[in-house]
Formats: sequence, C-alpha cells, structure tokens
Amino acid sequence: MRVLLFGGTFDPPHNGHIHLLQQAIRAVAPDWVVVMPACLPPHKSPSTTAPDLRLAMCRCFEPIFPDLEVSSWEIEQGGASYTIDTAAMLENRFPGAQIFLTVGSDMLLSFTGWKDWQQLLARTILVVQSRREGDEEQLAAAAAGLEQKGGRVVFAGGTPLEVSSSEIRSGRGRKNIPPQAREIIRRYDLYRPHPTISIEGARRLAKRTLSDKRYTHTLNVKKLAVKLAKQYGADPDKAALAALLHDIAKERPKAELLQILQDNAIIAKGAAQRPVPVWHGICAALLAQHRWGVQDEEVLSAIANHTAGKPGMTRLDKIIYLADMCSAERSYPEVDWLRALLARDLDRAMAVSLGQNILWMRQQNKPIDPVSLAAYDELRRPYHLEAF
Repeated sequence: MRVLLFGGTFDPPHNGHIHLLQQAIRAVAPDWVVVMPACLPPHKSPSTTAPDLRLAMCRCFEPIFPDLEVSSWEIEQGGASYTIDTAAMLENRFPGAQIFLTVGSDMLLSFTGWKDWQQLLARTILVVQSRREGDEEQLAAAAAGLEQKGGRVVFAGGTPLEVSSSEIRSGRGRKNIPPQAREIIRRYDLYRPHPTISIEGARRLAKRTLSDKRYTHTLNVKKLAVKLAKQYGADPDKAALAALLHDIAKERPKAELLQILQDNAIIAKGAAQRPVPVWHGICAALLAQHRWGVQDEEVLSAIANHTAGKPGMTRLDKIIYLADMCSAERSYPEVDWLRALLARDLDRAMAVSLGQNILWMRQQNKPIDPVSLAAYDELRRPYHLEAF
C-alpha cells in the first residue's frame, strides 16, 4: 500500500499547494492521501489563524483525489508538529505501507535541519517538486546528497506554480485561493490588512521580542537615527520606525529566517542565496510589511538594507545603516573616527563604512555580499576610495 502525506501550515491553502499535490499524486499513484495541517510549525513563527479554520480551509483538497482525507491528528496533539511523529503514526495505522512524503523545493533544501531527519529519510520516500523556476540544479544536488545517505527521492514533473501564502495574507494574490478556502476567509474575515504599527507599538514589540542587549542597541540606533534624520533632512518618524524594527528578526533561529525567505521567495527573490548575516534585515522588512502593516517602501527598504546596503540607497537607507554602525554602545576601533565623519558628511561616511565592512569581512575570510560590493563601488567613486 502507498500512503502519500502532504503536510504544511496551510495559512491559507492555495492553488500552488493543490498543484504540488496533484503532481505528487501523478508521480506516486498512491492508494491513500493524507493532508495534514500542522498545529505549531517548528520552522516558522506560529500562525495567527486558528487551527480549526486552517483545517476547514484544507477541505479544498478533497476534490483532488477520491481516497483523500484531511486529518486533524497534528492539531489534536497540540504543540510543535514534527513530521517524524506523524510518519510513525501512519506506520502504525497502515502496517507495511510505503509512506511517501510530499515536499516543496524549500523543504528539500532545509531537510537536514528537520527533527530526526535521518530517521525520517529512512522511513519515508520524498516526493519533490520545484516551487519556482530555475532551482532544478540546486534541488538535484540536494537530492543526490540525501540519496548518498540512503534516502529515496522521487521528482514530480510539471511546471511550478509560484504562489505565496504570505502574499495572500498581505492582501495580494487572492485569485489563487480555492473557492472552499475563500469562503472560510470571507465568513471569518481572515487576513484583513493590519493597521501600520505605531512608533510606540514598535518600541513595545522590540522590548518584548529582543534580549536586553539587543533592545538597548535598538534604542541607541533609534536615538541616533532621529538625530541624523533631523540633520540631513529625512523624516524623523520614518527613521524612528525603521530603527525600532531593523533588528526585530536578529535573534530568530536561522531555520526560521530561511523559512520566511522561502515563504516570500516571489518578492524576496534570491535573498536566501545571499550571506546569512544579511537575512535578518530582509526578514524584518517582510515581517514589518506582512505582520505589522508597514507599507512605506522607504521604511521597508531602510530595514531590509541596514546590514549590507544596496546600490541607489536613499537618504533614509544611509541613516539607518550608519545609525546601526555608530550607535552609542559600539566600540570597534574605527567607530569614533566614523562618528566624526558622519557628523559632517552622510554620503562619505556611508562609503567609508561600507568599505571598512567589506575589508573586515575579507580579512576574516567571511562571504561578502555582492550587493554590498555593488553599493560600495557606486558610493566610493566620488571620493576616489579604493576599489575591491
């Protein structure tokens, strides 16, 4: 007997999920399909949508296959939902069955970060389909690595259908919601746009989210950012909001940051391939937009680019970057000189600071973000600074 497991947060389920499951069914020809919404996904922030509503929306999968059930088992267990536990449950329920596990490209690439992944690899057959164009080579390499460890991987064919649950939650892409799920969303008024978080709300969020050390840094960045905004003609309120949110994802686990980037791969294209130290800024901007209602593109850009910079930086981009580099608690050797330069010339300070960071990363043999190199090359030219 072949049992195909299709799990996820499904917040909400969409046509991309349906397409992925259809391709997996064609590839495997299962006898039974189990759609399993998670209670608490261990690899991302908890869903704010009630589990029973996500379960109800998953009824949209039922027309796909005659022998398909939407299971509440993980929700009934409570707490974090681990696939290894679900696989063990299915083995007990279907003795001797082959368990096939449907995974999207993002899940395959992060598979070795799953709980007891070696056991899961031994007990299931992975059914993989790309979720976006152009990642086939990367997926093939990941699959080969798992097969070398004794795993079995089946690739489902078909052209990927790029849909993002986070985009739907933010109000875009509603046409990609199946009718059954759309009715639940309408009936319970789900995914309404959030009002923009206030400056005080952002401060309280940082206070309860960050460690004391990171919160102190955040307040110092806010203080300097507001001062620089007033000095250099930027909006002090935008500077305050961007500063308070710039490190809001800094202390989240790497696996969660990767999941945020992969969930938003359509709008954060290529971000997961950039060096890990820049992820938290991009993720902070995504959370600010989709969870806390920040729609100001200037603020979102300043949050996203405060670590690496970017070509074509706005005044606010430079202010948040330099406020982060020169905040009161910073004590690296060049900081006093950079503060003095910042008091006189925002653009020169920006170019110098980027150059210092690139040089330090090179000396430490750390990966250098190509976006940083491009930003520095643009900014250095008026000041005839050294090229890298």
